[in-house]
Amino acid sequence: DSDEEAEMAGLRSSARHHGLSRPPPGAAPVESSTATRSVAKTDDGAASSDDDLAEDSAEDLGAMRTFLPQSFGRQEAPPGPSLEALHLSTRRKERREEIADRVSDKKTGVQFGPRTTDAVMAAGARQRAVRGASTMQHKAGGKLQEEVGLVEDSRRPGPVGQDSDIDEEGDAAALDDDDGIPVSHEVSIAAHEKAVTALSLDPRGSRMVTGSMDGCMKFYDFAGMNEEKQAFRWLEPVDGHMVQAVSFSTTGGLLLAVCSDSHARVYDRDGSSKPVQSTVKGDMYVRDMTHTKGHTQMLTSGVWHPLHQEQWVTSSLDGTLRLWDLNATPVGMDQVLPSVHVLKTLDKRNVCIGGGSGRTGGLHPTCCVLSPTDGKKIVGGCSDGSLQLFFEKARYQKPDKILRTAHAAPVSDATFIREGNQTNLLASRSLDNTMKVWDLRMFSDQRGPVKCFDGLPHEHEKIGLCASPDGKHLVTAIAPKRGAMGDASILIYDAKNFSLKRNIRLEKKAAVRFLWPQELNQLVVSTSSGDVVMLYNPSISVKGALHFVGKRTKSKPLSMVEDTGMGPIFNMTDRDDIKKFFDTGSGNMQRIRRIEARQAQKTIKPYQPPTHEAGSATARGAENLAFAAAVHKSGAQQLGLASASQKEPDSQKALLSYASKADGDQSLFGRAYQTTQPEKLLDWSVDKSEGDKRMEEAMKGDFAGSADRRYAAVLTTPLGVEGARQ
Repeated sequence: DSDEEAEMAGLRSSARHHGLSRPPPGAAPVESSTATRSVAKTDDGAASSDDDLAEDSAEDLGAMRTFLPQSFGRQEAPPGPSLEALHLSTRRKERREEIADRVSDKKTGVQFGPRTTDAVMAAGARQRAVRGASTMQHKAGGKLQEEVGLVEDSRRPGPVGQDSDIDEEGDAAALDDDDGIPVSHEVSIAAHEKAVTALSLDPRGSRMVTGSMDGCMKFYDFAGMNEEKQAFRWLEPVDGHMVQAVSFSTTGGLLLAVCSDSHARVYDRDGSSKPVQSTVKGDMYVRDMTHTKGHTQMLTSGVWHPLHQEQWVTSSLDGTLRLWDLNATPVGMDQVLPSVHVLKTLDKRNVCIGGGSGRTGGLHPTCCVLSPTDGKKIVGGCSDGSLQLFFEKARYQKPDKILRTAHAAPVSDATFIREGNQTNLLASRSLDNTMKVWDLRMFSDQRGPVKCFDGLPHEHEKIGLCASPDGKHLVTAIAPKRGAMGDASILIYDAKNFSLKRNIRLEKKAAVRFLWPQELNQLVVSTSSGDVVMLYNPSISVKGALHFVGKRTKSKPLSMVEDTGMGPIFNMTDRDDIKKFFDTGSGNMQRIRRIEARQAQKTIKPYQPPTHEAGSATARGAENLAFAAAVHKSGAQQLGLASASQKEPDSQKALLSYASKADGDQSLFGRAYQTTQPEKLLDWSVDKSEGDKRMEEAMKGDFAGSADRRYAAVLTTPLGVEGARQ
């Protein structure tokens, strides 16, 4: 009894029994030494009971953790890097070196906070100015104090207490923003396996579509992307045909896809498997292209109308540009769209003959572009290097203006340069290693270009260019020839004074197509290696790449984690789950999953008649054979066969078996026709037909002999053979 009383007293005096209760209000606080003495007064066994209980509970918790999987419970996500660190990782190498050089020129030394020395000097200057103002205040009144206040504001340092790295970041941002070109940071998207030849963004800048020489189109949603940068949809419009161009409509609900065949297709913004509408193929045997309803040869480019959401323009090897309308009446069995207008590109003879199908001397449009502000100007760049301009009218025939000597090689791309609401400047890029700027008000061979940029080598036939949304910059690219030394670069020129503003190196991947959307203020570049590079600046760019840079991939649900190969999660308070947990000790999870799937299936196993003792291998084999035999017999009965082994007889052989009987016994089939048809009308046993018989009757007599005698008499006449010939 004394031992039990001592143990209970120890429990009552321990902190585990009483808990961490607060003292009652008004009571004096207990000193720590008093609490120590109270614990020391207890027995040794009672004092050590708390330690024993703590050790036992720790051991029990550790043993329980051995039975629980490592993924038990909700795991806390590790802290991610800051926004500054994320954008610092995507900063281009050249910009980092330039910023480091600029920062290294500043004062160095031990600094506490953002330039504490400068802050102290500024504070001393303020104090001296205030002292001088107080001594002379009675002389100058408040006028000098106001002047000193202005001096204080001008000499006041920045906020103290921030890290010096932030100042460097501010200097970097100021260095990047000095010209308004968002190219300080870059992020690359691995889109295709081959060169990306088509690129388009919707008007809101939320989705991007890419097309490649591998024939695939991929759809990207910036808001739903993460650091993996995966496309949410991809499709192949035509097997074995590359994608020439893609273009979103003005509302962003439809997408125009132009491949290297004779049909243009319209898809919805979600990338449906089947196109919403497609265009008709014209009659290739018609010489005049105005008399056929569609393109007869491969398409080369296409673009949506900037104002009308139902119209778009395409160009083709047949030498024409065609204007299409979704509201046009479909034609043919497939209900495809016909063209509304036909725009012919003319060669030097003012003839439209096209440049495909091995035709020599012809030309075809390689690209087409519409004026972005009003859509009233249509320009086609041709294979002979000419630029042909069409103005909007009710009926199109020939070009309004032709620049025959614009380039010495095919024109790969063209774009309009905005000047407010005016689009009087046009820039063209060609395979002759030049880029030229033209004034449409002086669009003639005699006036020439406003500016010609020479020495821009590039071998890709789809090399493009673009203008900034404000019309202040022009963007194109250069790439060395195959096997030559040097790196590919993106060149950004000033559209006013035509000076080079940026030279961005891309190493060995050459830039092909460009986009500079106003909604994002980012430069999107497609490359020949299949990547899409997005250049941006966090301080002046919005949306786009800022949505997914540094955005981590969401952790998969437990059900998906289990399917990928990790062990299942068991509830250790449920008997069934505990049994399953110990069953997994054998390591045969496939067998367990097969059993669970068999138990969860809804199909009913058909009945098998038992023929042997249940449980033996012979019985199982015999049951299977019996079941198969029953099915075979049932099928034979449905086919009307006597047995399952009997085959269905051949009807032709069965009828031919009666042929000999019919020939031997005439009464077998002829009794029914003895009175009504004594003579057989359909008797084909005689080889000679009725016509042959009549010919034989007509040819009877000595007709051939009399003819020979008359010919012999003619030969004995004095004229002889010559008379007979006459």
